[in-house]
Amino acid sequence: MIKFFRKIRQRLLSENKFSKYLIYAIGEIVLVVIGILIALSINNWNEENKESNKVKSLLVALKNDLAQDTLLINENLPEVKKQLNLNESLRARVANPDATIDTLIKIVRFEFNPNWDNPVLYNTNAYNSLVETDLIEQLTDSMKLKIKNFYNQKFYLNGMVKDITQDYRSKIRSYVDTYTFGSTSLHDQGKLIDSIVWSKIDLQDLAAKFQGMSNFKRIVFRLSKNDLEYSMENSKKLIGELDKYIDENNN
Repeated sequence: MIKFFRKIRQRLLSENKFSKYLIYAIGEIVLVVIGILIALSINNWNEENKESNKVKSLLVALKNDLAQDTLLINENLPEVKKQLNLNESLRARVANPDATIDTLIKIVRFEFNPNWDNPVLYNTNAYNSLVETDLIEQLTDSMKLKIKNFYNQKFYLNGMVKDITQDYRSKIRSYVDTYTFGSTSLHDQGKLIDSIVWSKIDLQDLAAKFQGMSNFKRIVFRLSKNDLEYSMENSKKLIGELDKYIDENNN
């Protein structure tokens, strides 16, 4: 093709047909420019297609993350509710007008378990990738808003749980260094140590520490319950929205 154009140029120049050569040269430049534009268009199309495929892959990964989260929540939410109800029942027994010092000692010695860890670590890799690569901006405003609103609220609730859990742990440190408790086999200290610890105790200190811990534990479990229930309900909704979006944009 290049040889063909070269021969045309040489023939026009040899025949002194400058005006025709000039028109030909302009035409050749136009063809080159058109070729470049076509190549750029193809390259842009390829890049857009690659980005589109990346977005689809991340949306599928996001769906999988949400599905995994719902499984984790299904496993842990019943225990959170159980522990919340147990803590409330223990508080109610201590607050009962007929409660005695023996009631308090029995509860904190044999029934109350101060230990607790945040049960769920959410899967956020796909969402983080969408945001960090800026590919989330490729979505429609509606879809982008649904995803961001969900995760912003999810992170907010989970952050509150983590913060209050840290505060709660600081509350139990002095308690576990002072008193034994027998509501879990992991902390079975044996009858000898247990009897020595409880042979002489500061009732005022015990009552104050139990009140403080049970108050914080109430807040921890209520926040955990709210966090898990929000994520469960809205994860299912978002999965449905993602399915619909992927189907509509599956070219």
